[in-house]
Amino acid sequence: MKIFKLLITGAILTTVMSSCLKNKFDTINPSGSPSVVEFKNPVAPSSETPEGSLYTVFPVAYEVGASVEVSYTVQLTGPDPAPQDVTVNIGTKSAAITELNADKSIIASYVPYVELPASLYTITTPTVTIPAGQRAATVKVAYKTANFDFSKKYALPISVTSTNYGGVSKNFGTILLNVSAKNAYDGIYAMQTGSFVQRYSNPTTPTTGDALNGNTSTNPNVTLTTVGATTLEITNLRWAGGTSGVAGIDNLRLTVDPATNLVTMSSLGNPTLANVPGSVNKYDPATRTFTLNFDWNQTAAKRVYGLNIKYSGVR
Repeated sequence: MKIFKLLITGAILTTVMSSCLKNKFDTINPSGSPSVVEFKNPVAPSSETPEGSLYTVFPVAYEVGASVEVSYTVQLTGPDPAPQDVTVNIGTKSAAITELNADKSIIASYVPYVELPASLYTITTPTVTIPAGQRAATVKVAYKTANFDFSKKYALPISVTSTNYGGVSKNFGTILLNVSAKNAYDGIYAMQTGSFVQRYSNPTTPTTGDALNGNTSTNPNVTLTTVGATTLEITNLRWAGGTSGVAGIDNLRLTVDPATNLVTMSSLGNPTLANVPGSVNKYDPATRTFTLNFDWNQTAAKRVYGLNIKYSGVR
């Protein structure tokens, strides 16, 4: 009899433990995960904030204007769409910038962010609604990009401050938007036929193509990124023989004179770079094409490059 009672007790205990384990498993199962509100990634995250960082930074750039309104998405995650109208309040979290700037998990070359001043933006939809049966709503922000300081590394710490349903995501309830303004020349440019590279020890013995990939097959596109009102950096021009230089070669820059459309070449990492005497560096606004010539090494082993690039689209 005692043995029978023990068997019954053991069976009951096993059943209870099994039930507890099942309930625990169901709780962490994605199909039973709790609903939270978060920002949808507006673009690919910045490499400055790898996985494990306190916050994620998203680099966004917009045309220069008195008021440039753009849209972002907040979404409800979890197994089901909204069972009711979900009210989401939007604001900012200044502490996020301070915390990220102090985060030790970010890359060694990290440059701290400056919070975008309140005078330079307006959250035009501080309260949005995710309708019942749906998962997303649109948040709108108007930027005064015409007043941006090109020398500043801005971040807008946009944040879900509260919601009447579910919770707020720990990872993406607040995101940092690295907002920058784009000048009139900013964009992706296609390498045109006729672009060339020359390297020579003296002006009479040229050898072509052995220094920089400057043609349509190895550099099909280059990106011009705004660093000033009329100055851009070529961020992905490559050396020959591989991907070295994919992030830009010695901060190669060009500055346009809007009055004449003539271009001056320079480099932060190579003070010896110079414009080629007798060559014209220019921008053609009618075709949105740059003709660029520059001397990389003003010594006996001279290196003269020429690029012809045409606007292809926004970056």
